[in-house]
Amino acid sequence: MRLWIVALIFSLALVGCGINSVTKAELEGVKVGDVLIYRHQVNGRSWMYGNKVTRIEGDTIYFVPSINTATSKNSDIASFAKDAPEDSIKKADLLKYETEQGDEKKVIIEIRNP
Repeated sequence: MRLWIVALIFSLALVGCGINSVTKAELEGVKVGDVLIYRHQVNGRSWMYGNKVTRIEGDTIYFVPSINTATSKNSDIASFAKDAPEDSIKKADLLKYETEQGDEKKVIIEIRNP
């Protein structure tokens, strides 16, 4: 019985490590229309926002940022202005966000395929 409990706890710990993160393979597979949901820290509090991929040319990914930020990814963080200017990121830089980056611990936690 003790071995069963230890195995269960170990399994839950492994599954828990992947919660709220994406894999490198998922980031490599980003396509036009996908919404990348980011989490970052501000004053010890987690905030989320989205970037909608508008086009991909070579190793550059173009996107428009969401107009809302929120403390929950279930909020309306995937709203985009129709006339919002595009921004871009190199694919190699995007792949870094598989793990937390910088002082804000910025990371991509979800890829939505609308």
